[in-house]
Amino acid sequence: MKTHKISSRSRLKLAASFFLAGIALSTMAPIQVSAQDADPSIQLTTNQALGVARQALAQGNIPLADAISTALIERNPDNAEALMIRALAARAAGELEIAEDSAAQAYRISDIPALRFDAAFLVADLKAAKEHFTRAQIWLRRADNIAPDDQRRAAAERAYQAVTRRNPLGVQLRFTARPSNNVNNGAETLVAEVGGLPFSLDPSDQQLGGYEASAGLSLSYRLSENETQKTEALAELFHREIWLDSRAKDLVPDARNSDYEYSVVITGLRHQRLIWPELGVTQITGLFGQSWYGSEALARWAELQVAQTVRQSDVQQLRFGANLRSEKRLDSDISSSNSLALSADVTRVASGGGTFGYGATFKNVWSGSGTVDQASVTVRANRGFAQIGAIQPRVTASLEQRNYHKFALLDGRDDTSLSLGVDVTFPDISYFGFLPQLSIKGRRTWSTVDIYDRNEYSLGLTAVSRF
Repeated sequence: MKTHKISSRSRLKLAASFFLAGIALSTMAPIQVSAQDADPSIQLTTNQALGVARQALAQGNIPLADAISTALIERNPDNAEALMIRALAARAAGELEIAEDSAAQAYRISDIPALRFDAAFLVADLKAAKEHFTRAQIWLRRADNIAPDDQRRAAAERAYQAVTRRNPLGVQLRFTARPSNNVNNGAETLVAEVGGLPFSLDPSDQQLGGYEASAGLSLSYRLSENETQKTEALAELFHREIWLDSRAKDLVPDARNSDYEYSVVITGLRHQRLIWPELGVTQITGLFGQSWYGSEALARWAELQVAQTVRQSDVQQLRFGANLRSEKRLDSDISSSNSLALSADVTRVASGGGTFGYGATFKNVWSGSGTVDQASVTVRANRGFAQIGAIQPRVTASLEQRNYHKFALLDGRDDTSLSLGVDVTFPDISYFGFLPQLSIKGRRTWSTVDIYDRNEYSLGLTAVSRF
């Protein structure tokens, strides 16, 4: 868990190497003139001057490279290559602000992808040197976005991962948009016969079709870390907006889109420790959260999570977990609950590439409400494939059985739910380091009480980070 700092010299060497590689792709090839023999009284064309400046930079003659690049910029402030030479010269001389400003200006005005990549890469290097790690990550995403080849794209990814290890602040963004036939998790039918008597739901409880857009932000801040432990502060924000389709508005004319919006705020602490290094990481997480539904406060909860990873081999590991949660319902006190969940999962590297996993969870919920108090068992499996052509697919499946042992109706209530999903990522389509992921999901619930039958099918598009 210990981080390792990258020396300034190695950072400069890396940035310079990518810059020179980018220049090699340009049409302005350097002339064969020794920088030491350059006579400032000689009149040179712009291309010749750039060639001398490049050679001076390569030979370590920083004052000459800086002088020529500065003169060229005074003549033409939009000379992106001269700006990059001055940026590297200033970087070598320790003038970090000049270097950063020049490289950023070169990135903005250049129309050569290789040069723009080198400029963004250098700005990221300078931000990291000043320990502005999050800004460095933003510039590396810019570099990745305009990388003209796989070599540079791989370099941006490696650099991003290196900066992430040094950055105490972790940021994860999620964006999803999808149509769904059941945006409110409503019932298939509003009328059921129980014990020979009809039982009805409110019309707004039936399933409604529409469109969903959601955004999530997860933050972590490293408080302490050494070879055997790491402690982080956590925060999470999530918001979902719903737009009902025309059929749903016809079914429930009084319904508003805002009636179904959902928001969550979570804070907490996570501690990871190698108590038994031969086994794996032990993790303890404490969370506090609150949710809102339809702009009204829904629930407030506290949660304790404990997990132990067991590394069985280089290709397989086990993970055991326990989750204790106490939830206070703010809309209906009788629906408040306490719950305990125990889980076990196996993850394995598949022989043909990708991963394979399976697991199970047992959960018991204690509540005064018969529609909340329950015991459930879930089994699940997933298979992630290596890239196949232009796509990288992942298939998931789960089967859940719930028993509502306090349900007041004559025969009680048992629900069986089957969920299937296919996620297809497109690794070759990248925008600032984010990849499009197409998700097809389906969920079907069969209940012994008809009004709790559910079905939902959706097709969603999500942006996932490549790094």
